[in-house]
Amino acid sequence: MWRDEVRAFSIATRAATWTEMLGNLRGEGHPALWYALLRLSFEITHSKLVLPILSLSIAAFAAYLILRYSPFPLWLRLLSVFGSLLGYEFSVVARNYGIGIMLILVASVLFKSRDRHYWQLGAVLVLAANSSVHAAIASVMIGLLWSADLLKVASRREAEWKALLVGLAIVLVGTVIGIWTAKPSIEMAYSVALQHLGIGQVISSILVDPGVGLKGVFVANIAASGELPWSRIGIDPVLASRLIVDLSLLAVAFALLPARRYLAVFLTSILAFEVLFHGVYPGAIRHQGILTFLILALCWIAIRDHPGATAGSFAKRVSYGLLPMMFMQSLALPIVARRHLMHRESSSKAFAGLILSTPYLRDAILMSEPDYLMEPLPYYVQNPIYMPRQHEYDYRVYFDLGSRHSPDLTLGALINAADSVGCTERKPVLLAVGYPNFLSKSAGDVPGAFHAAHFVWSPEEHARLTARARLLRSFDGATTDENYEVFELLPLNPAVCTGATQVSH
Repeated sequence: MWRDEVRAFSIATRAATWTEMLGNLRGEGHPALWYALLRLSFEITHSKLVLPILSLSIAAFAAYLILRYSPFPLWLRLLSVFGSLLGYEFSVVARNYGIGIMLILVASVLFKSRDRHYWQLGAVLVLAANSSVHAAIASVMIGLLWSADLLKVASRREAEWKALLVGLAIVLVGTVIGIWTAKPSIEMAYSVALQHLGIGQVISSILVDPGVGLKGVFVANIAASGELPWSRIGIDPVLASRLIVDLSLLAVAFALLPARRYLAVFLTSILAFEVLFHGVYPGAIRHQGILTFLILALCWIAIRDHPGATAGSFAKRVSYGLLPMMFMQSLALPIVARRHLMHRESSSKAFAGLILSTPYLRDAILMSEPDYLMEPLPYYVQNPIYMPRQHEYDYRVYFDLGSRHSPDLTLGALINAADSVGCTERKPVLLAVGYPNFLSKSAGDVPGAFHAAHFVWSPEEHARLTARARLLRSFDGATTDENYEVFELLPLNPAVCTGATQVSH
């Protein structure tokens, strides 16, 4: 399990009450729905397996909705289901994003009968908006499409007007709640302002080159083409992904030309996600995937709403418009699956295996630098975790700007903290250091995550660690940054501990 997966699970299940859990969401950057589902499932089963099972179940239901209800031909339904997004990012990776795309698909099913099922459609969009900020934007876009019904003045009866307005009000209120609960407080290191955002540049990119405007981290994009091994055949992956995204969006836009309302919402969606990716944080593949399924949902709704004798030809036109995007992400699935089978995502399970197979380590205190490397361990072991930058035992890192989380740390101070907790508890300390080539670098100066941390070590401190601690094992080979060397620091002699600062817990 990767740290972001376990962090959500820990927050959901370790709080004594539901109220405490909701209070612990402050600063997480996510609404409450995923945490509530995890807590409810855990209260029923008392099993940590609810984390992967819930994620897989949600993805399976999303696949069922596409296969059973979508208006696309079989080949497009299969490409949509058996792609790297639904086949891996929203299923195997147990995060809050999968439930968002599932609810977007439920909304697509309900949209055709929105006059009769306005309460249900509004509730589904509210739930989607409370799964992630990205799904909240998708809900707003579907709500915007719904609000276009206001233009049908002549054909509406009073009851239909009321249904429409009530449904839109539900969506608006629910979306505001979702975004408000997800908004990090100002002291969080990843809380950003929008004054650096160039709106003119964003608008220009959507008209000229959306492949640049939507570019995510690690070449992530809506077609998942960054997962393909372009460099092995001498092609620049950034350029390839940029061209594929441009082609994919152009194909969808051309397909939606006969349906101007849907085209307008499609273009607005691209602009909204560009603003999010430029102004808040860049989109990883899981964030990009929500836009992918929003586009799929808009095309789904457009086909179902298209009237008259041209409905069949329009459906075929839109399906072929989706082909480039969905084909590329389906090509990526075997590559992603092979990578997952060949290489672990995190070293946490292997580290936990070492602890569980070594009896005297089962009570050891765990520490790390960066400190968030220990967040996945509570899923596997019961060892206490000490967060040196927070000066406390905890299961998660608090990424603030300094009031609770010390931004600066030296290797010497890290060793002192390990010796202090070892003296207090009379237990060994396992210190994981996760900086590349740390063993071979006698000195270093590295920034931390979200610009909230800074770590420095000198040759003297490096020599002190190697003299004081025993290298227990190096854990590498994970595809994320969760690789590290683990050092064992046995408790100091009680006489030496007498003068040391003791850590309370």
